[in-house]
Amino acid sequence: MFGTPIAGLVFGLEVVTIGRVEYHALVPALVASLVGDFVTRACGVVHTAYPKVASLELTPLVVGKWIVFGVIVALVAVAFVELTHGLKAQLEKRVKWLAVRMLIGGALVVVAWKLVGTSRYLGLGVPTIVQAFSDPSVPKYAFLLKLLFTSLTLSAGFLGGEVTPLFFVGATLGAVLARLLGLPMELAAGVGLAAVFGAAANTPLALSIMAVELLGAGALPHVVIVTVVAYLLTGHRGIYPAQRVARLKHGGPVLQRLVPLRELDDATAKQREEEE
Repeated sequence: MFGTPIAGLVFGLEVVTIGRVEYHALVPALVASLVGDFVTRACGVVHTAYPKVASLELTPLVVGKWIVFGVIVALVAVAFVELTHGLKAQLEKRVKWLAVRMLIGGALVVVAWKLVGTSRYLGLGVPTIVQAFSDPSVPKYAFLLKLLFTSLTLSAGFLGGEVTPLFFVGATLGAVLARLLGLPMELAAGVGLAAVFGAAANTPLALSIMAVELLGAGALPHVVIVTVVAYLLTGHRGIYPAQRVARLKHGGPVLQRLVPLRELDDATAKQREEEE
């Protein structure tokens, strides 16, 4: 989708199970990713071009800034996950028919669009993502409005992807944090783009690699620091409730069985009771 086949390879291995990578799938995943990329390019698909970021010396002060950056990214990722799942649960509880839920959600999106007065927060938002790398005029609240629009859309039952909308949230958030923390805007927007989705999907390695494929080696090691911090701080939650957990993020014993995120609390409580 994004012209980043190696990130696609790692994402396919990493997203299935938190705490476990199945290396026996490495070759099939690599072949699938490369073939998919070749076919896409052969069909004439042109991927969005992002600016190559300049390298930034890693000093203790810079590391401290990236840790603060990662904490804020984690908060935003948690807000997105909890809001989306919470709205979906409430709508399913109160409105049993999917078609009616989608009608209500669609109407609310239209109302919000009219109230905001711009189409910036509809669709994928790729122009705004690219703009966030260099244009300080992008509204400081853009990441929040995109988060709200996307959560409402997904929770109402519309499916069309959360990846690029979360890139929007991350890039615009990164542009804001660049000004607050005194970081290069291009680098911060790129790190935010990768880290918000990496935290929300529990795939820090894949999104770090994606940042390098999109932005160049200058993204290292900064994007890794932020994505790892955000990944750990988001806890055991994510945008994919069926994603399985093999080992808790904070360590501890391997779980007795692979547990979907949606069932993790009950499963860990049961395992503790059995061990006691």
